[in-house]
Amino acid sequence: MDLQHALILLLAGAAGTCGFALLFRMRKKLIPWAVLGALLTLAVYVICLKYLHHAFFQNLFPALCGALYAEVLARLTKSPATQYLVGAIIPLVPGGGLYYTMYAFVTGNMDTFHAALTQTARTAAGLAVGIILVSVLMHQLRRRKWKTVFEED
Repeated sequence: MDLQHALILLLAGAAGTCGFALLFRMRKKLIPWAVLGALLTLAVYVICLKYLHHAFFQNLFPALCGALYAEVLARLTKSPATQYLVGAIIPLVPGGGLYYTMYAFVTGNMDTFHAALTQTARTAAGLAVGIILVSVLMHQLRRRKWKTVFEED
């Protein structure tokens, strides 16, 4: 992917995240943070597109970064991580893949359906595993922190 296409992807992702945040009435002061998260995940995604050739890993690492970004911001602002996570991950959701998968199924083109389904499933699995890994890691860190607090008393 050349620089021009990468910049278009980043701008479209930022605009899409901003539109999504406005549509779902995200608090106004959180919208810039959501857009920043989207830019971060898309920048990692562009790098992964260049160096990795499997849809799972191309989406795993951006999801890891987006989820970590959301968890850190949630701790700093003392608010739920979900609101930051949705903004960071929404540009990576395989909407087009889902559309083409269903279109191939409805039109009866089973070869295209299976190929599109596999690609979409790999993308969704990469996103899900990345989010879950960070969530479990943060849960374990919080749990250990509380254990050490109670052990010292």
